[in-house]
Amino acid sequence: MFSKIVFSLWLCLFAQEAQLPSMNTKQAVQEIGKHANHLPRERGVTLPLISIDEGRIVMRRLYYFTRTVPQQGTTITEPQYLGVADMSRGEFLSLKQFQAEWHPAELPPIPWKHSRYKFERAEEILTEFDAIYELYDRLIPAFANAQQPITDSLIKDAKQYIVYFERHAEQPLLAYYEKFGGKFLEWVRKTAAQ
Repeated sequence: MFSKIVFSLWLCLFAQEAQLPSMNTKQAVQEIGKHANHLPRERGVTLPLISIDEGRIVMRRLYYFTRTVPQQGTTITEPQYLGVADMSRGEFLSLKQFQAEWHPAELPPIPWKHSRYKFERAEEILTEFDAIYELYDRLIPAFANAQQPITDSLIKDAKQYIVYFERHAEQPLLAYYEKFGGKFLEWVRKTAAQ
């Protein structure tokens, strides 16, 4: 109980207030994705990176290229494109070529190996990502509203999000997740730890 009170006080003091989303996560993902269809097929995309910018909830997705070599595995490049949607206003903002100044200060040495989570059936991919997007939809409003109490269901959702994040986030790109969505990730971790 004491930890919930301390966490609520922390949220009041440090979390930013933001407009609630007018578009859900899946809609934002699809809106960004529509603008990325021209990119090469040998590409990957990060999980949604959530931040609050000037009081608005913003989703970013980083697009990188992949190369699979038999018996060596798959390597990924640094991000090549940055897709952005304003979830508060419900609109796509941009898809830009990734700029050198956007890179985090410290990155792991290349080549960057990445192994995707192996699903037994293709249908499981859609089901799992729908579940991930639903978690975002439940977590984002609480992240955006520091006054919202942390409920047991939010704690459970945050714990489940961490499981999915650890399963699907590209390990070589973790510094990018922290740079573009670090406050959201920190909030999720603190919520899950209650």
